[in-house]
Amino acid sequence: MNVLLIGSGGRESALAWKLSQSPKLRSLTISPGNSGTSQFGHNVHLENDNETIKFAKENSIDLTIVGPEEPLSKGIVDKFRLENLRIFGPSKRAARIESSKIWAKKLFIKYGIPTAKSKEFNKIEDGYNFLKASDPKKWVIKVDGLAAGKGVFLPEDLNESKIILEEIFLNKSFGSSGESIIIEEKLFGIELSVFAFVQNSRISNIIPACDYKRSLEMDQGSNTGGMGAISPPPIWNKGLEKIIQEKVMVPVVNAMEKEGCGFTGLLFGGLILTESGIKVLEFNCRFGDPETQVIVPRIESDLLEICYAIADTNITSSISVKLNSTWTVGVVIASGGYPAKYRKGYEVIGVDMSNNIDANNSLIFQAGTKLNNESKIVTDGGRVLICIGMANNLKHAQKVAYERVNLVSFKNMQYRKDIGEHRTL
Repeated sequence: MNVLLIGSGGRESALAWKLSQSPKLRSLTISPGNSGTSQFGHNVHLENDNETIKFAKENSIDLTIVGPEEPLSKGIVDKFRLENLRIFGPSKRAARIESSKIWAKKLFIKYGIPTAKSKEFNKIEDGYNFLKASDPKKWVIKVDGLAAGKGVFLPEDLNESKIILEEIFLNKSFGSSGESIIIEEKLFGIELSVFAFVQNSRISNIIPACDYKRSLEMDQGSNTGGMGAISPPPIWNKGLEKIIQEKVMVPVVNAMEKEGCGFTGLLFGGLILTESGIKVLEFNCRFGDPETQVIVPRIESDLLEICYAIADTNITSSISVKLNSTWTVGVVIASGGYPAKYRKGYEVIGVDMSNNIDANNSLIFQAGTKLNNESKIVTDGGRVLICIGMANNLKHAQKVAYERVNLVSFKNMQYRKDIGEHRTL
């Protein structure tokens, strides 16, 4: 098969790595890709959806796989289907499960899917007055639309709440994504990321992970797109998987079908296990980042075969993903200053361009990187690399991951030193 992969981050590096192992792959093109994805296929820069569709037609692309959320939210899947091109991902209407937290929250409430109580606001004064009448520490502020994982805030007091609301409504830091917000009760427990391949009412077994959003150790600092991840979570078991399937994943899939926007693609649930049971924090409509980088090494099934079967509506066989028993830990190495301002262009030392699993059971996926005019790898984003460790237990995998981190260097690099720890109920 000729495959086109859309995206440029660490998620796409991991997907390209896995897709390249399929015996069914003839050629792999990544748009725009990064210096890491170029090891597994050919990078091209396609400016827009029309250019991408033209490329798919002219190059006999059998399957297009969309990595990031933004093109999904803008309807790239609908455009491809109108041209009878096979594509893996949800329609624009189904992508609302991620692109509008307000829409998703209304769906959860209507169909009795367990979630935190919340209120919707589209004026700064209404949100401020609500928090003023309560204890701000008990609430989470979320912008409605897409925000690259940075639109969630946990205020400590009323003054911090005011600053956050002004940033959203007055400074318009999130553009149209911040025109409305949700203020949601803060839940406490163990956060989980769960993934399932879905084709309307058909759903696969769950692939579990756990990510680390805060920029600093002990879950302190600013929210980021993710500073690391592990798979599986230490608390994972068949009983918990059964509960999540029955109470969350299957009801959400069925609810979307009933609403006339059946989901096709990879459904990603951000959940929290509280003392009163499992609850939904949010849903995403695509592979997670950095979770993809830790779940992909655990998938023994042919990922290309699964994605093709999901995208082909004529294939209606059951969906099953075989996972190995390996534990994986991924540590993100970011540019100094991330998730706020940071500089680019620093040379990255210690990255093996082969990107194969080494003798110590570790590998690196590139994210915010590019090749400069001297063909050297340089930083080109906030999250630059993710170092993966694999082993037969969590502690050993953690050790392997950090040993790999210690072999990498670039100016002003930063990373958390506790990925794989501090997850208790």
